[in-house]
Formats: sequence, structure tokens, C-alpha cells
Amino acid sequence: MSTTEKFDTFRLEESGSVYETLLTKKVKERKAWKKPDNQEICSIIPGTVSKLKVSEGDKVEKGEELMEYEAMKMQNIIRAPFDGTVEKIYVKEGEKLAKGVLMLFLRSNASAPDQVL
Repeated sequence: MSTTEKFDTFRLEESGSVYETLLTKKVKERKAWKKPDNQEICSIIPGTVSKLKVSEGDKVEKGEELMEYEAMKMQNIIRAPFDGTVEKIYVKEGEKLAKGVLMLFLRSNASAPDQVL
């Protein structure tokens, strides 16, 4: 299998067959995928930060409440996915957030943070 990207087309050759398609503006301008960092706690849907229950520097245990987040008229409790230390809080109470916004960075106590979940 071989692929070629040239200008506005994408060409794929597989088992003697050739496929070619035009790339849309949306595809050409999208951000490159990067592996998520398990220590970055992000919003998964649009909503509002109702209440912060931790401060920077706090040590938390897995399952401990970090904040309340209101989305779709429901209160959601955001819990620590692992033991760690709240290194940075990027939001404040009452702030409205879009999907995918970094809310806080939770430094893992594990030696390999990508294996904490």
C-alpha cells in the first residue's frame, strides 16, 4: 500500500487498484492529532464551572472531587482519575467553557503518567 498527498488530492494505491480523492478545506486545515495527556483534565462537553473544590498545590487521591461542572442542566462531579497533585487550575467558578478546554493539570504521583488510567 502506498499513499501520496499532492496539492488538493489524496491518492491511495492498494493491490493494483488506485483511489484518488479531493481533500476538502476542512480536512486540510484540521489540527494534527496528538496523544492525550492523562494529567490534563479537560471539559468533554460545553458547560459552566459551578464550584472548584481544590486549590493549586493540593494533594488528591483517586476518586476525590476536584470540581462541579454544570452541563445540559445537570451537575457533574469531576473526580481525580488517579492520585496526584493539582499543579495548575486554568478555570474559575462561573466560567463558561466549550468542549475540550483544559480545566486543570493534575500531576500524577506515578512514575509513568501515561499509564495511570
